[in-house]
This record gives sequence, structure tokens and C-alpha cells, in this order.
Amino acid sequence: MKNPIYILPLVLLFLFSACSNEEQMPTIGGFTLDRVLTLKILDEEGNDLLDPDHERYLDPSKIKVFYERDGRMVEFIQSHLDMPRNFRVDPPHEFQDTYLMFLVLDSEKTVIQWNENESDTIRAEFFKYSGRDFLLKVTKVFFNGELKWDVESKSRRKVTIIKPIIL
Repeated sequence: MKNPIYILPLVLLFLFSACSNEEQMPTIGGFTLDRVLTLKILDEEGNDLLDPDHERYLDPSKIKVFYERDGRMVEFIQSHLDMPRNFRVDPPHEFQDTYLMFLVLDSEKTVIQWNENESDTIRAEFFKYSGRDFLLKVTKVFFNGELKWDVESKSRRKVTIIKPIIL
């Protein structure tokens, strides 16, 4: 065999051409990052509630995230992860003028407990790619029952939430 480099592509070609449809294709293990929701949180006056200088600041250290698991809400805490509560808050920078919260949607129902008095519910619809495990894609996002994002919009999954001023 003078050119063994040609054997591998030929073997792969024969392997994948033997499958007649996607259901027969071998399962490809993996994951997708297409479950992240970007949230911009403002009050009714347009003030950024994730800004530590704001009087109604929503302190990330007090925010809790709950996911529905087997019919009950379970708080997400994994201290060994980079995002132990499955969200992060990024400060403004040259391409972004406000603080943004990046939240992983890990179930169809997510509850964000902002503090002891305030919480909101996010419902998400997912599409699971046929024949492949762990490849989920968010197709719709509802915030407190209101549709905020749909895959058909072809826009970035960034949602602005207006929190009412409570006197």
C-alpha cells in the first residue's frame, strides 16, 4: 500500500453511505449550547436592575434558579461549575451598554427567584434532534406566560424584562 492515507476516507464514505436515512445513522454523542437565554432586566423607568449602583439592584448572589424535575421544583446548585447556579451576569463593555444575565434553560419550566419577595417563571419549548442524544434546541420562550421569543423570529435569544416598581 503506497498511500494508506486514502483508506480512512474511503472507509468513512462506505460506512455513512450504507445508512438509508437519518434514523439509522449512528448516534453522535454531544451537546449544544443552544439553551441559553439572555436577559436584560429593567424597571419601568429604564433603569438597569442588574447594575450594583441602582437602588433596586437584583444581587446575583441572592438569585436562585429552580428547574422542574419530575413534577417538583428543584434548586440548581453545582458549586464545582463555572456557573454554580446556571446563570451569570456580565457587566457593560464596549459592545454592550447594560448588564446582561445569561441563563441556561435546563427544563421546560424554570423559576428565577430574584430575592425573598420576587420570582418569575420561564417556560421553554424544546426541539430534540431526531436520533441524537443531548442535542436540544430552544424553539420558544415564555416569560410569566407571555411569549417573548420564537425561533421563527430568527433573532438573537435576548429578552428585555420590565420589572414593575413596587412602592
